[in-house]
Amino acid sequence: MQECRTGIRRQLKKMRFSETRDMLLEYINPVDTETVSLEELCGRVIAEDVAARMNVPHYDRSPLDGYAVKSSDTASASEGSPVTLRIVCEIKAGDTADHILKSGEAVKILTGAPIPDGADAVVKYEDTLYTADSVTVSQPLLAGENIIRAGEDVKTGDVLVGRGTAADTAVLGLLASQGIAGAEVYRKPNVALISTGNEIVEVGTALTGSRIYNSNRYMLAAEMERCGCCAVYEGCAGDDMSSIAGLLSRVLSSYDAVVITGGVSAGDYDLVPDALERAGVDILVHGVKMKPGMACVYGMYRSKPVIALSGNPASALTNFYCIGRSILRKYSGACDYVPETVQIRMLRDFSKKSRGDRILRGTMKVEKGMICMDPSPEQGNVIISSMRAADLLAVVPMEHGPVAAGDVLDGFMIR
Repeated sequence: MQECRTGIRRQLKKMRFSETRDMLLEYINPVDTETVSLEELCGRVIAEDVAARMNVPHYDRSPLDGYAVKSSDTASASEGSPVTLRIVCEIKAGDTADHILKSGEAVKILTGAPIPDGADAVVKYEDTLYTADSVTVSQPLLAGENIIRAGEDVKTGDVLVGRGTAADTAVLGLLASQGIAGAEVYRKPNVALISTGNEIVEVGTALTGSRIYNSNRYMLAAEMERCGCCAVYEGCAGDDMSSIAGLLSRVLSSYDAVVITGGVSAGDYDLVPDALERAGVDILVHGVKMKPGMACVYGMYRSKPVIALSGNPASALTNFYCIGRSILRKYSGACDYVPETVQIRMLRDFSKKSRGDRILRGTMKVEKGMICMDPSPEQGNVIISSMRAADLLAVVPMEHGPVAAGDVLDGFMIR
């Protein structure tokens, strides 16, 4: 370890991706917060525990159409000796239950209507014979039968949604049921996305010579948005040190984080590590023991994470899934920023060895209750097409050797 100018400890020795990820996460704190309305809340990360202000439901109610009765009035009811009760009123959903039920009486009640005082059971319409003035019951009811009690769904003081949880359909419904019009959320980090390389051409421009279209821009921007960030493309700096460092300096002052692709290995035109340092970034990690995705640089600019990935599409995306995504999710306030490890049974052989962790991408299948992977036929650094149907990654541990069909590996979902 070597100390940087800000006191951050630089990791000089390459580590496994999980060790690298966990070390980097120690430097990440969520961005600040803001309050948004219920209409704007979907997908946002909640920044505080939100407690229930009232019971749900806030009154005893009927789950069906029927008659509210005293269970004691039905105790002797049978097919041969039914009990007939006098209907005294009708209560619909939204009504106030003003009547106090007396022995020998029944109240016609509709789904969602409040249970009147004195009643302790509801008999279904289809289980009765009825006229406009009376209802006949042929079986006894238990106290509490067919009644939803106040607080049965949510009790006052219950935590409706915890800090770090993304607001989904259920969260919106829970908050609305409490009359809560908004919530405090983590602000969506604005993340600059930069490309490097003279060979890069933007979509819409004609290709010439050996130039290639900028696919990383769109793939990584989509994944950054899935992390809860606002991704903004700030252009391609080519293969010029001063251009890369200048663009980095500009975006570091105005964005919450930076993701840059290309130029992170050790070739003549791999200028990004030096450009990062020239722009004031403290480099924590340069390379990781994994394949694909070995080439990378991670650092901090003050409290802002900086992620530099390979220019090879599959390599960049694999490293992002294994490390970068967790960093941006924690930065965005999410509590589940490290993906859950699952066991994966391989459906095909994979013969290649690797000195570091080998990350295999593939399609998930479930067989006999076990998560299985059909690995993509192509696993190379530049193969984008193999990512198309991939929804999980399996980790072949370093020094593991060839993988045989039926072997069980650890891995995690990416979809």
